[in-house]
Amino acid sequence: MTTLIAELPPLRRIDNINNYLDMVSNVVDYVTYINIPDSTFANPSANSVLIGALIKHKFSNVEIMANVRIADHNKVGLVALIMGGLANGVRNYLFMRGDLGPGITAVTDLTPVSAIEYLRDVEQVNGARLGVSISSFDENYIRDRLRVKPDFAMLQYTLSIDDLRKVAVISKEYGVDVYPPLLITTGKSAKIISRILNMEIMVKPDPVSDAIERARELLRYFSGVYLSSPGDFNSVIDVARALRKYL
Repeated sequence: MTTLIAELPPLRRIDNINNYLDMVSNVVDYVTYINIPDSTFANPSANSVLIGALIKHKFSNVEIMANVRIADHNKVGLVALIMGGLANGVRNYLFMRGDLGPGITAVTDLTPVSAIEYLRDVEQVNGARLGVSISSFDENYIRDRLRVKPDFAMLQYTLSIDDLRKVAVISKEYGVDVYPPLLITTGKSAKIISRILNMEIMVKPDPVSDAIERARELLRYFSGVYLSSPGDFNSVIDVARALRKYL
């Protein structure tokens, strides 16, 4: 079965939780996982594991994928975080280093790779699925991330099919499911995606049809994709609904 992951926007304000849950309600029936960011660009947002627990208690039919910034946790804190998540039905954790802003220092106990190695020997978190973020397309870097056999991996933004094919080939060697981004370029999201990729992204006349076409290409190489449209979650909902008709 094809895996579809919907990337939520970070929850920056806690006075709009009902609106946030309404967004989730419109997509849960069409996706396998809800992916929750964790303080992207070092801009604080509500803890992804706690928000995942809130969503899981309200929508039991969807799995949560909580992003965890390793730069914010030592070993004790990370184990405690995951234990609390498991107690609330959050089983999937995507590890990344995390961005650092001015005046922000990193906890250096762990890297995303060493965190997976460490947690595999911690009995209290048995049952957690541990994933890793891949943010570079250098072959040695990719192999270093996959050599620990994470339960899954997710790729950072790219539109390069050559980079994606490279990752697909390497991931098969390690037997790891890797999920690439399906970027949905609308009038709202294109500007943000352009800033992240440092290149101009053109808006397609029909963003949903364009996303479906590119999804078909990606699914030739990967077992699933994650849908991302920063600043325009409605387009994630539209594409998720449309894709389920074709899959």
